[in-house]
Amino acid sequence: MPSTPTPGAFTREIPCDWELASQLWNDCSDFLTKRGLDRDEVYALTMAASELLENAVKYGDWGRAPQETIALTIDVAPRSVTVEVQCPTADDVRALRRLDEQIQWIRGFQSPFEAYVERLKLVSARGHDLGESGLGLIRIAYEGRCVVDFYVTAEARLAMSAVYRPHGMYG
Repeated sequence: MPSTPTPGAFTREIPCDWELASQLWNDCSDFLTKRGLDRDEVYALTMAASELLENAVKYGDWGRAPQETIALTIDVAPRSVTVEVQCPTADDVRALRRLDEQIQWIRGFQSPFEAYVERLKLVSARGHDLGESGLGLIRIAYEGRCVVDFYVTAEARLAMSAVYRPHGMYG
């Protein structure tokens, strides 16, 4: 970031509906632009928000909690930007373990670019039977230059975050 962005927060609550989630692209982009981030940062962080929202729609436990919403927060601070998405989660230790393993797999590479290339090789070797490609989180790490993490709230909501620091770990 050439200059320090203007701090501020953007929050939205939406039902589990991909059309509504995808419509937030312009709102996120406008918010980040008004905070003083450059065009590339705005695109990367808006993409991170979009990927996290898509994962919430796909993997949230909507059968258990159909009335719950997806919460999106973008917090711009002087030295970082955090994008966080929360959705209801199942009490599924194996699914959380797989998510943790995927995040640790990404972190196991010297750079997110190496993880991205390796995942592309794995996906292309599987052909048309993709299922879960795992590319969304890697795109956030590589293209978004973000550190990806998660936690489960006391209310059994999965909180996925992407933290961008311009001169951070991968800057």
